[in-house]
Amino acid sequence: MKIQLALDLLDEEQALNMVKMVGDNVDIIEVGTSLLKLAGVQLIEKIRSITPNKPIFIDMKIIDGPEREATLMANVKADYYSMLAVATDTAITKVLNIAQKHHAQVVFDMQSVTNYQERSLQLKNLGAQMICVHKNCDCGDSFNEAFNEFIDIKAITQLPVALAGGINLITLPEIKKQLKPEVVIIGGTILKAEDPIATTKALRIIADS
Repeated sequence: MKIQLALDLLDEEQALNMVKMVGDNVDIIEVGTSLLKLAGVQLIEKIRSITPNKPIFIDMKIIDGPEREATLMANVKADYYSMLAVATDTAITKVLNIAQKHHAQVVFDMQSVTNYQERSLQLKNLGAQMICVHKNCDCGDSFNEAFNEFIDIKAITQLPVALAGGINLITLPEIKKQLKPEVVIIGGTILKAEDPIATTKALRIIADS
């Protein structure tokens, strides 16, 4: 099980310091949407200079301007980037085609999808290779709903599924036991910890156990 560090911050220096502190103990570094808006894509090279061997996920949440957005991701050599599953099929096809040419992986964020069973199967048929079940408590989502959604999507699509939202040292053991996600996306638990290094190492032990 891979750990993805979500840099959901509004401070570039803080984000880079966090990468320096805990980057070695995670598998993927994520540039959060707000941080991307603040710092721009130039931040990606700064992160690479700190952790050159870590894949970088850019939380673009693409929904509009698919060719333009996917081309930007190609230009900065993103390893992974997100697209909203509620985007049109035409937009999804365009983004997947560009991503494939540049050896990147598009992760489809299921936020705001009403019929997730139907949409996840449609995504697979369009060529999706990875889906993310994302429950945001700030938006009123219930993390408990993520379990059923995750299980259904994995059974329906047989695709790797990532899980994001509300993951911490208490919930991670149960998540690993019941769901076995390909990737767990963790932000606040690390970013707000009194000791981010110790917290990340503890999460690492659970993920690898």
